[in-house]
Amino acid sequence: MLDYDLIISDVDGVIVREGEPIWENIFAIRKLKEEGKKIILVTNNSGFSRVLLSRQLNYLGLEITPNDIITSGLSAAIYMKRNTKVKSVYVIGEEGLVEEMKNFNFRVLSTEEVEENNPDAVVLGLDRLVTYDKLSTGMRCVARGSMFIVTNMDRLWPSKDGLKLGAGALASSIIYALKREPDFIAGKPNKWIIQVAMELTGIKDLSKVLVIGDQLETDIKMGNDIGADTVLVLTGISRKEDVDKSSIKPKIVVENLSLLI
Repeated sequence: MLDYDLIISDVDGVIVREGEPIWENIFAIRKLKEEGKKIILVTNNSGFSRVLLSRQLNYLGLEITPNDIITSGLSAAIYMKRNTKVKSVYVIGEEGLVEEMKNFNFRVLSTEEVEENNPDAVVLGLDRLVTYDKLSTGMRCVARGSMFIVTNMDRLWPSKDGLKLGAGALASSIIYALKREPDFIAGKPNKWIIQVAMELTGIKDLSKVLVIGDQLETDIKMGNDIGADTVLVLTGISRKEDVDKSSIKPKIVVENLSLLI
């Protein structure tokens, strides 16, 4: 581990599981941080408020600032600000995604407002309180010409009660209904989110970057695609038998991160 300057770790399934700490991994990442490694958390979960997540992790003994956290919601907001003319958005998502839209001065429209004034973009992320009507409203906006921005296409996410539907499952309802792909997918495995992480840290040498995650098709694929070393930790979604069947191969597979220290 001494060869790496930047460690990019997932959150869900690595550090917490629906808010419950995964202590072996937390202790390992804290040890790496104490050894002087730069730790950046990159999560596809757009529902997280970076401020609240930072407070939670500090309470657990892991010193992480909001600036050390990159959510797919932040990644989407940065992309839209730099590459589009979007001013107004309709959000299908949770508090963290709404917060990032407002942080970047996008006007967040209500369901009632978008029926009269179509938003420039529909931004969809994980929404555990989503309704049929809300998805239908978003679908109609996209059909009328709104950009379709998705924070990530995760099929599943790990909860303490077992696997649950991910943002990709929600996005797929609109994709299928309109036979239309999103205009942009902000999160992993899109390399955009890791480029944001490296830009924010000023680290340019990929040989000095290690990516840690619990999902082959997002975390590990992203790391492999950019040429970084990857670690699959078996505390979340992907299992050892999944690695055997997949063409996506991590450099290292561990039961928990304490085995790396």
